Amino acid sequence: MKRRTYLSGMAAGGLAGLAGCLGSITGDSDDDTLHVATYNSFIDAPSDSPGVWIKDEFEERYDATLEWHTPEQELNYFIERHNEGVDIEPDLYYGLSPHELLRADENTDDDLFVETDRSVLSNAEDIGEHHEFDPQGRVIPTYRSLCAIVYDGRNVEKPETFEDLLDPAYEGKFAVSNPQRGTTGQLFMLWSINEFGDEGEYTYLDYWQDLLDNDTRVLDSWSDVYTNFENDDIPVIVSYANDRVYAKRFDNDLEKHRVALLNDQAYANYSGIVRFAESTNDDLAHEFMDFVLEPEVQAVVAERNVTGPTNDTTELPEVFEEYAQEPEEAVFFDYEDLQGNLSTWLDDWGRTVVDN
Repeated sequence: MKRRTYLSGMAAGGLAGLAGCLGSITGDSDDDTLHVATYNSFIDAPSDSPGVWIKDEFEERYDATLEWHTPEQELNYFIERHNEGVDIEPDLYYGLSPHELLRADENTDDDLFVETDRSVLSNAEDIGEHHEFDPQGRVIPTYRSLCAIVYDGRNVEKPETFEDLLDPAYEGKFAVSNPQRGTTGQLFMLWSINEFGDEGEYTYLDYWQDLLDNDTRVLDSWSDVYTNFENDDIPVIVSYANDRVYAKRFDNDLEKHRVALLNDQAYANYSGIVRFAESTNDDLAHEFMDFVLEPEVQAVVAERNVTGPTNDTTELPEVFEEYAQEPEEAVFFDYEDLQGNLSTWLDDWGRTVVDN
């Protein structure tokens, strides 16, 4: 198994059926209309989704129409359409992570996505090499999130290490989403694999068993986990290192929203933009890709999405400097690290935890 860490500042599941309809903003299909797929919360989160702002700003600048496509099954919808030989309308997928790219490659017979010539993108050269995760260069990283521990500082002490979460002080007080269903749960599982490995006397599976023995709660989704935290039902959860930026925006109690970086680390998760192989609207697709890589756009997306930029020239709002947490090390498994391993890790986790 390969393990990697990057110095700070330098450095799921099976296919669902096609039940559920494709959500989109309708319009004419021509060279002045760009179709972009993404996940629903990027457009319609309860906080301040960046999708609406991106649509308005792009359309005003380029005198074009942007249509968002948000199918219920997200990427799986397009994988199944591709395999069934059905046309894929979107030109781009915005918000593709390393594990989703791997899933697409493992479940399609030929290419779903195509590489973009970065020489036509003026902002691509400012994307730090340490953010790259696709060995074939198809996906251009657009933003980054950091998985960390969020805890209620009014009621519990700060956990400093993975082992701290096994202490009786956290018995029944820690929750994480199911790695087979929720992104943060999967990120925490990968983080634990980096820490304990998958071979030897004590592995990540042993660690998860010890978590269960300490009455750790494994819930279906990050939303379930965070709702329990907000309702004061669970004081320690797996969430994101920028949680205090989110809390400050809504004037929440910042003492309740504390962030812990276990071993001074966090697990980095990237999302990027990629072209569907069937895309023919090259010029407008390139303009949009360059647009979302602009440092000014990256800053707006970071603030609204509570994530971090990948364009290293981006200047973030002051709230990030004061409230965002940056680890000394950001742990990260890229595509090649996950390839041939992720499915096994998840299956083994399921046998240890779900079947326990």
